This record gives sequence, structure tokens and C-alpha cells, in this order.
Amino acid sequence: MREIKFKQALKEIKKVIGSKNILLSRTELLLNSYDSSPLKARPQAVLNIKKTEQIPPVLKILNKYNFPATVRMSASNHDGACLPLKGGFILNMAALDKVLEVNTKEHYAIVESGVINQDLQDILTPLGFFFAPDPASRTFSTIGGNFALNAGGAKSLKYGASSNNLLGADVVLADGTVLNLKQGHPLLHLLVKSEGTLSIFTKLKVKIIPIPNHKESLAAGFLNLENTMQAVQKIISLGFLPDALEVMDESALALSTYKNTNIKSLLIAEIGGNQKQVTEEVKQIINIFRNAKAVQIKSNLNTMEENEIWATRAKAALALAKTANGFVSYDYAVARPMLINAVTFVQNTFKKYSLRGTIVFHAGDGNLHPNIVFDENNLYEANQVKSAIKEIDKFVFSIGGTLSAEHGIAVQKRASMNLFFNQDTLNLFRKIKNKLDKNNILNPQKILPLCEGKPTIIPAWAEPFYNAIKSGKNFDFNQISKFDKIIDFDKENYTLTVQAGALIEDLNKQLNPLKFYLPTSQRKGTLLDLFLSGKDVNFTDFVTGLTFICGEGLINVGGKFVKNAAGYDLIHFMPGTKGTFGAPLVFTIRLFPYQIKNEIRNSELKIEGPIMMLKEVFDKDNIFKGI
Repeated sequence: MREIKFKQALKEIKKVIGSKNILLSRTELLLNSYDSSPLKARPQAVLNIKKTEQIPPVLKILNKYNFPATVRMSASNHDGACLPLKGGFILNMAALDKVLEVNTKEHYAIVESGVINQDLQDILTPLGFFFAPDPASRTFSTIGGNFALNAGGAKSLKYGASSNNLLGADVVLADGTVLNLKQGHPLLHLLVKSEGTLSIFTKLKVKIIPIPNHKESLAAGFLNLENTMQAVQKIISLGFLPDALEVMDESALALSTYKNTNIKSLLIAEIGGNQKQVTEEVKQIINIFRNAKAVQIKSNLNTMEENEIWATRAKAALALAKTANGFVSYDYAVARPMLINAVTFVQNTFKKYSLRGTIVFHAGDGNLHPNIVFDENNLYEANQVKSAIKEIDKFVFSIGGTLSAEHGIAVQKRASMNLFFNQDTLNLFRKIKNKLDKNNILNPQKILPLCEGKPTIIPAWAEPFYNAIKSGKNFDFNQISKFDKIIDFDKENYTLTVQAGALIEDLNKQLNPLKFYLPTSQRKGTLLDLFLSGKDVNFTDFVTGLTFICGEGLINVGGKFVKNAAGYDLIHFMPGTKGTFGAPLVFTIRLFPYQIKNEIRNSELKIEGPIMMLKEVFDKDNIFKGI
């Protein structure tokens, strides 16, 4: 019966894309059975998609016959995101590689999903612009893949990861519905970094940024990681926001031109802006390097030297991967002051399990990349890697970190989702998936663990809210105003964890004398109102952690770390929903050493249309009426 359905589906798909764009040979299927992870899974057929208009009818056919659809482009992801675990059809969208529009006046570009990151950069550079997300794989990774996984790179310290650089997108839902979503629409931000499990991005409107008038790169060598991180912390605390702040450990340096030196840790910084500002910042940062006992400082680099320094960092993982047939790359993020603890633990774990590996990290935003090589034909070595990663997962969780900063979860990390998320949150993720993809055809068996973990534990302070939603009565948002306390003020990490009823004015009175500032130019009202109104366009980008209550229970996402690609993005989904989907209770917010001015949205987002299909997922008993 399944074979009959497969042949019928193929027959109907041929009418849409033509028989020459359907690949069925054993060789072609094998070539589409792997990505940059050690995992493999073979599809039943590969469909070469040549036009975006072909995607909706193809999805409707696959829904009709209940066959999985997995998008594939460059397959540069490290976690099995484009592997067809349940067989079915690969939708190869690599041919959708056109840059459709570049608007330097309004600072945006419109691209198809298959555009290679570097190809867009090459078009923008002569125009004096650049696209900020810059993963190490930028010479072959795609823009659509960037947004599916929320890729970042070195420049995300200053400019944010992919999700912070998206202005709108055309998407196709699992049933073939086509939507044009603009920046600020909750559904758009839910679909970003959903790893192809909720929708398919076809066209993206991305932010482009003028190239700074002047930039300089610096490199400082240290004898230990402690001194390196002392320098990083000082740079951030003085209010500098470099374009990039990267570190390579001793093992990574051993694979580079630094292999015969006594340097144990290399810190690379890039500073961009006007020449006067850059010159002054470089001078101060060099002093910071000296005070942190740098044994080698490189500055005033020419173009060739600068390129060589950054190539050393960009090729660190590739240099390691070439030394064995098995390679895995992980991407945790922790609060920046905890980075040295995390790196030290990873290094000790490598030694404990006799593993060959390196660590490179985006030091400014606490994102570390443990990279490991092994003999994939040696079962013992493969099991050693698994055991080590389990220990690292547990340690990162214990210090409040995230499972993924920019690679995503996919297959390789899904089991550990039970460790990092409570069951209420995972259940909400599952219901979102089931609502937007009723037949579970889009990239099935990704992100969500296949078995359940421990039940959600409700802390004492949240019991009144939890009991309120279980009573079935309309939720009273006024009760949140009583909860206005600061839970954690982390001066080293520049984060504030605070209850949602706190007044902006009161927080500023406490923070500003200490030279800490909330990331909003609004001066009045509660954080709850500011967040749910969605009027402050940028504020949500600086909310790194959120606890909220909805019909599914107590939901916890994010934390004190800056970058996060683990699970569906509920933090960016909630703003603008005005309390119709749930009630925020606690925020973790990035602070700044200076006042920032935000863009305020004048028009209100209408909660209607496709977004309302999720209302019953978040609030099946309709007890949240909004603020």
C-alpha cells in the first residue's frame, strides 16, 4: 500500500516539477543522506525545486499521501537538521539562489533561501554594505539555512544572530499555505530557528548594514585562559562593543601558525566605526591587553596580516576535522562570567575520555564551540564522545547555560532537551508543531525528545498563577503588578532577572546611578506592558530569558546567556500578542553601560489570521483575554 501511494505521489509531483527534477537512483539518494554531522538517513526520493511556486503544490501532494518533506540546501549544519529520518522526500532548494533586490537607501536585501552567504556579501561589498550573520561556513552555507537554525558567527556580538537581522519573509506552511510575514509579526519570529519543522522559508527580507568607515583587528596572546577572559570582561564592562571578540584555546592554536609558540590562548578583536572612535578604542583595548598580562599583541595590521588572523580562527574547526574521519561540533552558551568555568570543564572532560578536540569561542557573548574528532569506525571512541557530551550537557545546564547557541538541536541534541526544558514547555512545543503541521510531514523527529522527562516542578512563588489557570476563570493580569522584585542583578554579566510587574521608572532609579541602563528608551509603565504591547521594536531582542504562564502550564525559555537556538522562539513570539496567549511573569534582560534609543512602532499588530490558529494551543480554555 505504501509503495502504491509513493508511485501515485511521484506521478502527481512530476506534473509540478517535471520528471528530470526527480532523483531516484541509489547514488543520488546516498548523496542526499548525510550532512556535516556523523549521522545518516536515506530519502526515498529527491526533488530538485527550481521555483518557489513549486513548493506549495508539492507540500499539498505530500500531505495528501502523508510523506515527510525535508528541506536541503548546502547541508552544512552540524546536528542532522536536513536528514530525512523517516525517509520520504528531500526538497533540494539549492537552486533558489537569486538575490532579488538590494535597497541601500532603506538598508535591506530580498533573497531566495538558497543564496550562499558569501555570495550576498560579495554583492554588497562594492555597494558599501554587509550582511551581519557570518558563520564560519559562510562560503558555502545558505541564507535560508542561517535563519532556519539562527546561525550567528563572530559579528553576532554587536549585530545579533540571524533572527536579529530579519525584516520579513515569505513562508510556506506544511499544508501549502503561503504567508508574507513582516518584522514584528509573532508568527514570523516563531518560525525562525524552527529548523524546518514548522514551515519552509522561500524568500527573506534581510537587514543590510553600512560598512564602517574604519575598522581594525587586534590579536593578543596569553599564557592562560584566566587572563584572556579578564581582558574580555574589562572590554565589555567599559562599554566597548567590538564587532567581534573571538578566542582560540591551545589545542586550536596547535593546528595553526601559532603551533610552535608558548601562547596558550589567543584573543582576536575587531573594532569598527569612524576613524577617531576606532583609534581611541584600539588604544584603550591594547592597554587592557597589557594589564591582563598579554605576552604578544598584534596591532596596526595590514590587510594580508588581518586576513591571516581571521583565517586562523575561521579554519580552526576545518583543520581539526581533517585529522580524522569522525567530527562533531557543539555550541553551548553560558553567562559570560561562567565561560572560563565551562571551557575548563570541557578541557578536563576531553582529558578524562582521552578525546582529541579544540575549543573556540565567541567570548563576548559566552558562546563556546567544543569540536571533537574520532574514528567513526571505532565503537569505543564513538561511545567515549557520547559519554563526554552527556557530562558537558549536565555541567552547562548546572551553570544556567543553553544546549545550543547557533547550531540548533535537530537530532544530535534532542535527547538532552529533557534536561534543559521542563515538560510543560516541551508539551507546548509539541502542540505548536502538531497545530502547524497536522500530518507531521515537515522534518519529523527533530528538536523534540522522543520520550518524556521529569514532570514540571512549580516553585512556591508561581503556585498562585498556576492554580489560577487551572481554575478555568479569566486570568487577572492585575495580580502580576504585585510581583515587582529584582530576582538577580548580575553586574559582571550585565543581566537583570526581574518580575514582570516591575516599573521601568523604579528600575532606572536603582540601575542608572550604577551606570547600568535598561535596553529601552521608554520611561513609564511596567515591563509587562512594555513587552506585551510590542511597540518597542528592539526591546525584545534584549530579553534573553522568559518565564510565563499559559494554558499549558509554566513555561521557561532562555536564560542569562545572549545567544540561543534551542527550541521554538517563544520569547519573540509573545511581544505584540497583548496577553491573549499567556502572561509573562519573569524576564531576564541584557543591560547596557549607556542609554540606548529604540524604535517605537506606531501601528498596532492585529491578533488575527494565521496567528489565531495557535490560540487554542496556548490557551485552550480561553482564559487569557489580554491587557
